[in-house]
Amino acid sequence: MLLSRIFRAILGSIALISSLVANANPAHEQLSSMSESQRKSALAGLLVRSGERCSSVSRTFYQGSDKIGNAFWNAACVGGDSFVIQINNDASGSTRILSCSVLKNVGGGTCFTKFKR
Repeated sequence: MLLSRIFRAILGSIALISSLVANANPAHEQLSSMSESQRKSALAGLLVRSGERCSSVSRTFYQGSDKIGNAFWNAACVGGDSFVIQINNDASGSTRILSCSVLKNVGGGTCFTKFKR
């Protein structure tokens, strides 16, 4: 998948260790370990390469993870839309992207709020 290759290129190669806990998400771990500045740049690059108009990210936010370890990050683009980026818990760190306005319109919640447990 093209997004998988793009995300891997942005974050660098991720070494998987066979002893990782089942819910560990290497791509999410890599993103979490970055500075806010690095994370803004990585997510902006991912969005642009996936066809979204987002040359610069002004804010990132980790919403939480689901039961199988998929992580959900939000990115607000300077002068534009905001997006939720699902980072799948798989070997390639594949992603799904949805605008925050669409998420809200379909009743999926709002961006920039922590998941309720």
